Amino acid sequence: MSELTINRVPESTNNSLRAWSAADELLISFLNEKDPESVIIYNDSFGYLATHSAPRTIYFASDLKSQEKSALENFETNKIDSPCLHPTSLLKKADKKAKLGLMKIPKSLGLFEMFLSHSAQNMYKTGTLACGFMTRNFTKQMLEIAGEYFEVVEQSLSKKKARLLILSKPKNVDKKTFLNTIPFENEEIKQYFGVFSSNHIDYATQFLIENLEPEEEVNSVLDLACGNGILAKEVQKQFPDAEYHLVDDSQLAIESAKLNLKGDKVHFYHNNNLEDIASNSVDYIVSNPPFHVEYEIDISLPLRLFRAAEKKLKPEGKFQVVANTHLNYKPHLEKIFKMVKVVFDNDKFIVYSCFNAYPDKDKRWNEDAI
Repeated sequence: MSELTINRVPESTNNSLRAWSAADELLISFLNEKDPESVIIYNDSFGYLATHSAPRTIYFASDLKSQEKSALENFETNKIDSPCLHPTSLLKKADKKAKLGLMKIPKSLGLFEMFLSHSAQNMYKTGTLACGFMTRNFTKQMLEIAGEYFEVVEQSLSKKKARLLILSKPKNVDKKTFLNTIPFENEEIKQYFGVFSSNHIDYATQFLIENLEPEEEVNSVLDLACGNGILAKEVQKQFPDAEYHLVDDSQLAIESAKLNLKGDKVHFYHNNNLEDIASNSVDYIVSNPPFHVEYEIDISLPLRLFRAAEKKLKPEGKFQVVANTHLNYKPHLEKIFKMVKVVFDNDKFIVYSCFNAYPDKDKRWNEDAI
């Protein structure tokens, strides 16, 4: 559509994955047809929408820190001034209302509803919200949810197997909290719509909880890609005086975790990397890392997290990670950590324990025993 260069940020090892889809292209065609002075943008995975919307005033409403960073990096690549980009929290109103909005419909319908609620509050009554999607991902629920927040719900013609929902006349609806309450082991876990596994604690996470094996002494804990913080919460029961660090790319995940973990020694970081954590500082790292970007499987994502975890782990520390068995993380982990053990597995999930050095009690092990 243009000569702009749009890259996946961070870069993927899968060269078949692009930074945009035909749905993004339809959205930019719609934007150029309307040509507003400002636009509010939702779920722009790698900055394609924002970069093509510049130099208009852009309210960038994203849950993910990685999306914001991608947009800024693609602005820099294309020598676009970033002051026109205004990051906007989904939990707050935008600085100003917009006449036009663009949204790539997310995989999570809960997150879709949050986006719609936010846009209805932050657009003029005469405003229009265009929502792009690939036709293979369409469900009737999209229409039903859209109708709760906009008076007019229309569909465009299909082009390159993509389509738009064109929504207008936002309704005055009561503001919702968008919180789910999940019962788990005689407790209630809170989490916002759109956070992974919205109706129950994810089964892989439950499997890791059942098989957590911290060392006898733990003073610092990192919950990597923490979601609602359930892993750190479980470790905290055993080590209440330890320092806890919870990191997630999702703002909604971090805000959910804040509802579930309390204490002066609990720290939260909305980030897609571990730049806020000191090197060689953590005794115990736990993680159920993501391996999807929306509908795409991208193994690059967990591998980046594994490499970052290795740098933050103390020499005598332990990293425990759970994965679906088909992902076969072991050969990848063995390239990063000195010792990798499969400690628990079943037909669906596998738990690895990873070390930067051989623990004293395990010096007797040889390669055949690992």
